[in-house]
Amino acid sequence: MNAPRLSPKIWLPLTALLLVGVIFLIYRTLASDVPARCAINDDSLKSIVPAKAPTPVPDVSFTKADGSKIRLADLQGHGVILNFWATWCAPCVREMPELDALNGALKKDGIEVLTVSTDREGISAVQDFYDRNAIHNLEPLSDAKSEAARAIGVRGLPTTLIINADGLEVARILGIHSYASDASSAYFRRCIGNGKS
Repeated sequence: MNAPRLSPKIWLPLTALLLVGVIFLIYRTLASDVPARCAINDDSLKSIVPAKAPTPVPDVSFTKADGSKIRLADLQGHGVILNFWATWCAPCVREMPELDALNGALKKDGIEVLTVSTDREGISAVQDFYDRNAIHNLEPLSDAKSEAARAIGVRGLPTTLIINADGLEVARILGIHSYASDASSAYFRRCIGNGKS
């Protein structure tokens, strides 16, 4: 006796539903790993606030020294430490040498440090600051009208987003942070690195 055959009107939607279910389960499994990897396990990291759930970051853009734009989506596949700052902000200025060193140290781990100035004078203010302060590992980037900062929800400076390789915000730092510590580097490698440390 032959088993009854399902018509395409039934098996196509069932297949699609099954596929969506599998994708959902895979995403939930991967997403559930993020809070564990980005959990704070050291008192020196208390300025880092992990997200309750990974959140998509708007695809904002920043102005480079040559006037061209770099989009956040251009860095998909890399972990990103996205710092908003200004030359008139004393805590921001204090962080710059540490962020510069951090970018040099974390590139091999698939992590990019972007420091985006909100100075109204634009890229010239950033370039002058970098030249005067021997900042060599950071690319001068500007958000002179604070459009990207507003889109991302920056309410004060400095503010730093920790973004994983999927473009999801997994943590945020409001205010100053000690980026020079071994604990910070280890945290960023664990939370958003490529695992090749």
